[in-house]
Amino acid sequence: MNFELKKNIVLDLDGTLLDSRRRHAIVLSDCINKINGTKFTYNDFDDFVSYKSEGNTGLAYLQKKEIPNAKVIFALWIKKIEDRKYLKTDILYSNVSECLDILKIQYNLFLITARANKKNAIWQLSQLNIDTFFTEIFVVSNIGDLGYNKYMAIKSFPISYVIGDMETDYDFAKRTGGVFFPLNCGFRSTIFWKQCIGKSYENMQEILLQINNI
Repeated sequence: MNFELKKNIVLDLDGTLLDSRRRHAIVLSDCINKINGTKFTYNDFDDFVSYKSEGNTGLAYLQKKEIPNAKVIFALWIKKIEDRKYLKTDILYSNVSECLDILKIQYNLFLITARANKKNAIWQLSQLNIDTFFTEIFVVSNIGDLGYNKYMAIKSFPISYVIGDMETDYDFAKRTGGVFFPLNCGFRSTIFWKQCIGKSYENMQEILLQINNI
């Protein structure tokens, strides 16, 4: 099928294709240990992920817990979060590769992610063996308005569908005019999406079925 005849789907990376929640918690724990000499417990891990899924930031979590040196810890977290040793803890969500393999037959797939380190992002995609699914990969700045950053990178392409897990992905989808499919398995919960736009999806298989029915 010719490129021009296929519709375009844009997919986010973290929280959409990758389960990177463990990485976020591990890095935060290591940063707290480095600055304050204390570590997370397993209960802290779950609490942190749950708090973020409600639409909150890591800094807000530290401040809520009244952890000393919160701003210093969070600044170190930002610096470390894309180190390769931590990226290795990410895993693909179940059946992601199978879903991408099916989608790429009928659609042009574009990956777009907001990261500080483009080289490490491309390296990670290669390590996970998903880089070849995409017509093009965009790594945009993670500073400022992320929805706008993503839109500016891909605005020359007509977008039919956007799949993501964050409100910045929703904002990006609105800018493109594409139909947005929010996932609730990443950094935003079912409750968050219900309050924001209504329906959300638990996994890529559900979205695949929905797209096939459009």
